[in-house]
Amino acid sequence: MALPYSAYKKKVQPELAKLTPEQLLFIGVWTADYLDRQYGPVLDGDGFAREHEVLQNAIGFLWNGVDDPSLLNEADVKKQLKHVRNIDIDNLDFQKPKDCGILKLMESVESTLSYVKDRKLDGILMTAWFPLDVLNAVKDEQYAMNETPPKYKLDDPFFSEELQAQLKLFAYLETQPKLSSTDKTIFR
Repeated sequence: MALPYSAYKKKVQPELAKLTPEQLLFIGVWTADYLDRQYGPVLDGDGFAREHEVLQNAIGFLWNGVDDPSLLNEADVKKQLKHVRNIDIDNLDFQKPKDCGILKLMESVESTLSYVKDRKLDGILMTAWFPLDVLNAVKDEQYAMNETPPKYKLDDPFFSEELQAQLKLFAYLETQPKLSSTDKTIFR
């Protein structure tokens, strides 16, 4: 059993609802960038350097948009989305932490680009969830195939570092309304 998304959503959604679209964009790119630092090198090592480059280009595009929102025009967003959606990596097993991390990296970039296009809070909420979903895979891997892992809770120490980093950022954004790409590693 995994840490339930519903518990995460209940805790985090009210915090995200307080933030501006620009701040939500920052959270999306901050998350995608973090997952790229964790799992991008795995893509390179597995022979998917071109696919990793596509993701890095999209993340760079999004950071540029954080710094100057006028750069996020619809045509360029659609172009980046098309490139990301054309990535095709077979044989990913989302139950394996490494593969789950790669998948969540791709999904975080796609959902953040989609957020720019449609401004739906759920896109950023899901993006923020992805690192915890990877941690679910890490924690579940400890159990043998025939064992059922226990149901995890938000207060589980295993998840606390990631959750606390996010909550610190959300609170900080309420007092410091404008962050930039130079802040990409804040609280991580």
